[in-house]
Amino acid sequence: MNAMRTATLVLLLTVLVSAGASAQNAGNEKQDKSANGAVGAVKLSGLMFGDYFYNLDAMDAAEKDVHGLQFRRIYVTTDYTINSTFSTRFRLEADQAALSSNGKISVFVKDAYLKWKGVFSGSDLVVGMSPTPAFAVSEEAWGYRALEKTTLDFNKIVSSRDIGIDLKGKIDDGGMIRYWIKYGNNSPSSSEMNKYKRYYGMVQVKPTDEFQFTLYADYASNPQVSDSVSGTMKDNGALVTAGFVNYQVKNSFSVGVEGFYKSHANNYYAMPGAERSAQTGFGISAFAWLALTDGIRIVGRYDTYDPNTDSDASNDVRSLLIAALDYKVADNFNLMPGVEVIGREGVDASDVIPRVTFLWMF
Repeated sequence: MNAMRTATLVLLLTVLVSAGASAQNAGNEKQDKSANGAVGAVKLSGLMFGDYFYNLDAMDAAEKDVHGLQFRRIYVTTDYTINSTFSTRFRLEADQAALSSNGKISVFVKDAYLKWKGVFSGSDLVVGMSPTPAFAVSEEAWGYRALEKTTLDFNKIVSSRDIGIDLKGKIDDGGMIRYWIKYGNNSPSSSEMNKYKRYYGMVQVKPTDEFQFTLYADYASNPQVSDSVSGTMKDNGALVTAGFVNYQVKNSFSVGVEGFYKSHANNYYAMPGAERSAQTGFGISAFAWLALTDGIRIVGRYDTYDPNTDSDASNDVRSLLIAALDYKVADNFNLMPGVEVIGREGVDASDVIPRVTFLWMF
């Protein structure tokens, strides 16, 4: 772990030194504009968000009354424009969910990719560690990642990142219909050690500025599993399908609904003595936000998730409720007092967490 952190810091220092050198020479270079800025110039940006929280109630009694200040995400991002065709991104993340062996907040690589803009008309090619298409649109429409992940991410249905090759762009000239396909290792931040891959696809349709919807699917080709009853090896591939609908009037209000269905082949024993069977689950998430003034919004969301729809799988349905007020203190600085409630079927108590969430960007 120490070696990994040392390597990460060395890489970050290299990027920052390169940024300084590029900035010094920028005046001598042609200012050929592209997605990430001027050629030869490095764009440095970042964000931080977290909360002051209090566990008013908890499913785990040991966590009740725990309170304090936490960072849930810290980003440092460098974007470099090689020329009008090629650009690259390197991003580091630190958060309290990624702890080192001694319990301290750890730093890891979030993004590391090269983009080939206009590999053919209307489409870009991306190679490296980059976002997956599962919830990129819904997360942007939700707009409150600082409060919580979207449902596919929150329930760990699809990772936000994978190492692979992406092709994405517009299908029609006006960009009303867009697509995104990805071939990935299905190992977001670790070395690839097997032949099994994940295949992603998403179509986004935006007929007006206010209305949009997406259709998504991915398939993970996992190693076969042994059936203890039949004594045979069986397929263990997993298929995820999802849809998202959103209506938003800029700076006024937004409403959205996202749903998904997952089928995991031969991943469940329905009862003792039975052969393996498919495990199926689904989830639904609905959100809304409304601007009360230019700097104040109210935000609400409700999710439900059943990881196994089999009648023998009981007490596993989960729920999430979020209510918050978003106060824009200044440009790139927001405070969001609110409450998050997480429940589970068959458990008397819920995780009830009042908190004040902070978000700033640079």
